[in-house]
Amino acid sequence: MNKYVIELRGVEFHNKGAELMLMAVLEKVRKELPGAMFVMEKNDVNAPIHKQREVGVYTKLNFKKFGVNMKHLGFLASKEMRLKHGYVLDKEINIVLDGSGFAFGDFWGAQKAGERLANHIAGWKKEGKKVILLSQAFGAFKDERLQAKMKIILDNADLIFARDKYSHEYLNEIPGKKDKIFLRPDFTNLTEGKLPAYFDKQKCEVAIIPNNKLLESNTFQDRDDYITFLKNLCKDIEKLDKKPFFLIHEGHKDLMLAEEVNKKFNLNVTILKEDDPKHVKGIIGNSFAVITSRFHGLVSSLAQAVPCLCIGWSHKYQALMEDYNYDEGLLRDNSLKGEGLREKLEMILGENTIEIREKLKSASIKQKELAQDMWSKVFEVIK
Repeated sequence: MNKYVIELRGVEFHNKGAELMLMAVLEKVRKELPGAMFVMEKNDVNAPIHKQREVGVYTKLNFKKFGVNMKHLGFLASKEMRLKHGYVLDKEINIVLDGSGFAFGDFWGAQKAGERLANHIAGWKKEGKKVILLSQAFGAFKDERLQAKMKIILDNADLIFARDKYSHEYLNEIPGKKDKIFLRPDFTNLTEGKLPAYFDKQKCEVAIIPNNKLLESNTFQDRDDYITFLKNLCKDIEKLDKKPFFLIHEGHKDLMLAEEVNKKFNLNVTILKEDDPKHVKGIIGNSFAVITSRFHGLVSSLAQAVPCLCIGWSHKYQALMEDYNYDEGLLRDNSLKGEGLREKLEMILGENTIEIREKLKSASIKQKELAQDMWSKVFEVIK
């Protein structure tokens, strides 16, 4: 069996940010550990087997088919036969990399923290597996049951990387081992984007990346309020002599928001829905500016020194802006409407553009160095 059989958890194909994280892991590990095998759990919606095969990933044999637990059948088949068809047993995995973007905190609760990691990690360690949580957001942890689950994770993980200072503080408030916790940024900043041939930067200048999750926050009163904001955003961009377009970063719900803006206000704003996360990043990198409420849309903007504005729904957005010394790029309160919004748009579309690009470029160099250091620590433990 291969020396490195790596299970990837928390990454998927549905959300473009999560898929970009998957691509980033595959790229980096394959370069450092040629021949490493990658394994994922089957999920018909977010990680179907055919998508796993497209990127050379095997499937963990722990799912049911026609009511039969395929793990038991896996023990009956020869290893050669299983591998030929792309299946791996849990006992054959020796490394677990968790690339969840933001999956451990009060928003999701104790049960999900258990299902995702805490209920398994002690057993994995007894089997000799290395378990590493790659850079991600954490917290808060006010629920005592969740705190207990997180203590199990802290006590058993080989490495844990918090991608912002707030997440780092939340983790350090949990009783348990602290010597394996490090502060390092999101690692997708190291992945290069690819510009699709169809992209016309003359017609698509300012990318607007909507996020249906904002409707679950208190940023806007309701759906109509958010739709009206998006309409005003498009109109104000056009008044500044730039062409807005919607870039869909995740699924049908975000697409529906963009389509509703066009239909309700009789607009004809271009909508781009791209399935390849590297193409999404390439489009962002070739845009004049970006207004985003998706985290990895923001990372891709900042890392490529593209002037941007952000509407966030959790601490992870503010923390990311602080990493780039670009707090003025946050949209909140008075800057979400009227003159406040127009001033922010003038900031990224007007004479300040070159200055902003230089500022972000300088910060990006430092953030990429820190992301590289995360991987250095990961490979030191794995090898």
